[in-house]
Amino acid sequence: MNRTDSPETVAAADPRIQIMGRHVAEVDGAVAFAASGVTFTVRFEGTRLTARLDDELRGGTEHNWFTVVVDGGPPVRVRTRAEQDIYVLAEGLAPGEHTVVLSKATEGQNGHNRLVSVTADAILPAPPLPERRIEYIGDSITSGYGADPEPVACGDGTWYDPTHAWVAYGPRLARRLDAQWMLSSVSGMGMHRNWNTLSPVMPDVYDGVFMETSADLTPWDFDRYRPDLVVVALGTNDFSDGDGEMPREALNGDVFVDAYARFLAHVRDRYPDAPMLLVNSPVFEGEQKARLAGYLDRVMARRAAEGDTAVSTFTYAGRYVSGCDGHPGLGDHAAMADELEPTVRALTGW
Repeated sequence: MNRTDSPETVAAADPRIQIMGRHVAEVDGAVAFAASGVTFTVRFEGTRLTARLDDELRGGTEHNWFTVVVDGGPPVRVRTRAEQDIYVLAEGLAPGEHTVVLSKATEGQNGHNRLVSVTADAILPAPPLPERRIEYIGDSITSGYGADPEPVACGDGTWYDPTHAWVAYGPRLARRLDAQWMLSSVSGMGMHRNWNTLSPVMPDVYDGVFMETSADLTPWDFDRYRPDLVVVALGTNDFSDGDGEMPREALNGDVFVDAYARFLAHVRDRYPDAPMLLVNSPVFEGEQKARLAGYLDRVMARRAAEGDTAVSTFTYAGRYVSGCDGHPGLGDHAAMADELEPTVRALTGW
């Protein structure tokens, strides 16, 4: 096209835009999504890129956070605003071709989103996504909750301000391995029970695009993303004592192991060939860490007895709680990725 023409606006579902994570294209070309870590890559020509981004802001949420990376530079966090739907993702760039990555930092429970369109002088085909693929099934730790106290310190602002999926161990490790990532993770969620409630648990929400129970559930098409490795990092919330007000019995290990094994059978039905790595909690120590390790070994043995020998377990050597509310912090997530990397490379051959 003639670069002096008016700027080009294309719908988010345009094939020139690359998308990672659970999402669904709508009839108007917008892309609806919810989970942490859903990522859009846009390549364009010009000095400026804007996006039309709708923010649902559910459950009393005041805003969401996104991460923007321009031409491979440092990640910058962008806060959405209720009265705003046009966001400048990059400006003041040198004339020419550029690549911008837009990634959701907060979670689906903070509101669903719709990327409607992007605008620049010209929208070009984005670079292809890596062929390698990892799925991470987890809770707040996998979502990056409490990881990043900038620009809002722990205890200030809202509880979800420190959530930053881009810097969490999963996306960190995936980028290091030149792999895609999909975060199938929900804060507070467990395998048999949640942090302070009994349901819905991960097996109840796993099959949906937005990972929530609903009368009009939008099913996720598992053929759209076939991982080379599935990392399952659940159990922290099953062990939780909750808020101290809701009645909470001691965790029944047999029930937990049964729920975990049945869920893995469900995942195996969707991914017949992917190895699965069951990861212990990075915030546990002592007796809790040992108990969860024992339960994971029992789950692995049960799956092996049922003919699934592509399941293994992993326990962190360290304990990682330097972030907000006893969650892993920025350095912790980097260290967790360091610990996981040799095992992931061994399982995948990467």
